[in-house]
Amino acid sequence: MSDASTRSLLGGFDEGLEPEGAGSAAVAAMPADGAGPGTAPPGGSGAPAARPAARAALLALSLGHACSDMVGGAVSALLPFLVVERGYTYGAVGILVLASSVAGGLLQPLFGHHGDRTPARWLLPVGLVLGGLGLGAIGVLDSYVAALIAVAVASVGVAAFHPEGARWARVAAGSNVVSGMSVFSVGGGVGFGISPLLVTAIVAPLGLTATPLLAVLPVTAAVAVTVAVRRLHVREQARMAAAGPTAARLAALNEWWPFGRLAFMYGVLSAVVSGVMAYVPLFLVTARDSSPGAANAMSTVFLVSAAFGTLLGGRVADRCGRRLVLLLPPLLLIPALAALPSLSFAAMVPLVAVVGLCCNAGVSTAIVLAQEYLPGRIGLASGITVGASVGVGGIGAALLGLLGDATSPATVIYALAALPAAIFVLATTLPRPAAIHAGSRWRVRHS
Repeated sequence: MSDASTRSLLGGFDEGLEPEGAGSAAVAAMPADGAGPGTAPPGGSGAPAARPAARAALLALSLGHACSDMVGGAVSALLPFLVVERGYTYGAVGILVLASSVAGGLLQPLFGHHGDRTPARWLLPVGLVLGGLGLGAIGVLDSYVAALIAVAVASVGVAAFHPEGARWARVAAGSNVVSGMSVFSVGGGVGFGISPLLVTAIVAPLGLTATPLLAVLPVTAAVAVTVAVRRLHVREQARMAAAGPTAARLAALNEWWPFGRLAFMYGVLSAVVSGVMAYVPLFLVTARDSSPGAANAMSTVFLVSAAFGTLLGGRVADRCGRRLVLLLPPLLLIPALAALPSLSFAAMVPLVAVVGLCCNAGVSTAIVLAQEYLPGRIGLASGITVGASVGVGGIGAALLGLLGDATSPATVIYALAALPAAIFVLATTLPRPAAIHAGSRWRVRHS
C-alpha cells in the first residue's frame, strides 16, 4: 500500500495537498510525521511550524458545504410534496430515498480514493453544479423514472463534493485544524437544517415546477469555491514536501472486526436518520392531515436538534468517555420514537427534538473510531463509514417504505423504534481502539 493511500477521504490526517499533476508522489508536510487527531505519531518527529488559516477560502468551502448538504436535505423535504401532488406511494418514496442514499454512499469512497491519488479539486464545482441541476429537475419532470434519475444525479453531486471539500477545508484551516474543520462542518449542518424551510418557502406557494430556483444557491457557490480554492492552491504550492506517513507502522494497528461492527452500526443509525427524515413527515401528512409545510417544519426541528446533538455528543465524549455516547443515545431513542404515533403534532415537537439530539450524539465519535480502528487505511475507513454505510441506511429506509405500504404509517414509526436496540447491542461489542489517543476517554471512569 502506498503512503498516499493512508490519507483520509475526509481530510484525514493529512493537512496538505498534492501539486497539480503530481498524484501520490508528492504529499504535503503532515503534523507529527503523519499522525493526526486520535493517533500516536509513528515516527516521533516534532510539530510543524504554525500556519495561518486562509479564512476566505475556509468560509467559501463552508458555504459550498452548506449548499451541498442543502441539496441532500431538500430531496427529503420534497417527498411530502411529491406524495400530495403526484400521489407517490410509500414504496415509491422509499425507492427515491434508496437512490439518494446508495448513489451518494457508494460513489463517495470512489471519489475520495481518486482524490487520494491525483489532484481532484475540480470535483468541488462539478459536485455543486450536478447537485443543483439534479435537485432543480426533480419538480419539473413528470415521469417517476425521470425524477428518480434526477435524484440520483443530485446525490452524485453531493458525493463528489464532500471528500475534496473536507480535504481542502483542512488545508485552509492552517495549524488550527480542529477549529477550522468545525467551521466547515457547521456549514453542512446549516445547509441541511434550512433545506426544509427553503423548500417550503419556494414549493408551497409556487408548486413543484419551481424547483429550478433551488439550484441557484449551489451553482453560485460553485463559482465562489472555484475562485477560493484556486487561490489557496497557489498559496500552498510554496510549502509542498515529499514526506508521507509510514503505512506499515499504521497498518500493524488495523482492527478489522471491530471496524466491521462499527460500520454496520453506523449503517443502522443511517437507516434511523433516513427513516425519521422521510417517514415522520409522511406520517403527519397521511395520518394526521398535516400540510407538507407543517411536516417540513417538524423536519427542521429534527435537523436543528441533530446539529446540537453533534456538538453535545463531542463534548460529552471528551469529558465523560466515548462509550457513554455510544450506549446511552440508542436507549433513549427507543421510547422516544415509539411514543410519536400516539401524540398530537404539538406534543411531537419536543420529542422529535430529543430524537434529533440522540441520533447525532454519537456520529463524530463513530467516525473518529473508524479512523482509529483502521489507522493504516484511513481513506477506506472514512469512505465506508461515511459513504457506504449511508447506502446501507438507504436500503433500510426503502424496506421501511414497503412496510408502510403493506401495513400503516404508524407501523413504520414503530419499526424505526426497534432499530436503536440493534445499535445498542453492536455498540456494547466495540473495544477500545489500539490506536486511540493517549489522552482520550473511553469509559466514564478515565481509562
